[in-house]
Amino acid sequence: MSPIVAGRFDSIASAEDAARILFARGFSVWDVSIMSVRPPREAEAGTNDDARADDSADDSAANVMLAACVGNGLSSVAIDVLREAGASHLERAQGRWECGQWTDFDANVHGEPVQGGEGEYWPRPLARESVAEQSTGNEDPGSELEHFVNQKRVEHD
Repeated sequence: MSPIVAGRFDSIASAEDAARILFARGFSVWDVSIMSVRPPREAEAGTNDDARADDSADDSAANVMLAACVGNGLSSVAIDVLREAGASHLERAQGRWECGQWTDFDANVHGEPVQGGEGEYWPRPLARESVAEQSTGNEDPGSELEHFVNQKRVEHD
């Protein structure tokens, strides 16, 4: 079983935009899957006006899911990207991931909802201790910050 982070989008285009960001942040095409998902409809008792009204309401629901296999340790990155891209119903799940697809996906079974504070929210504001109080003029501007960020990532994981 593989750890999976998934979220729903209103359109394929917005899910594809999120996938492109995931690829830029270290995910492989084998780690990301976009699928069309329709919420299960209750059995309709006939073709009256109320049933047609229910159909139109279902069409406005988020019906595209982007799932990312996060066995590579990039769970918080996936959560951030999906959240920033406007995904709804973010969830964590365990599933069988084969050849770039979530093969045992079931639309009727939901994973654990992602909590509001999860994720890294990169880029974060710099922590006070990451900025030198006084410059010596010899600093490599990227090295101290890079060291600090790497340290924080290790502490988080």
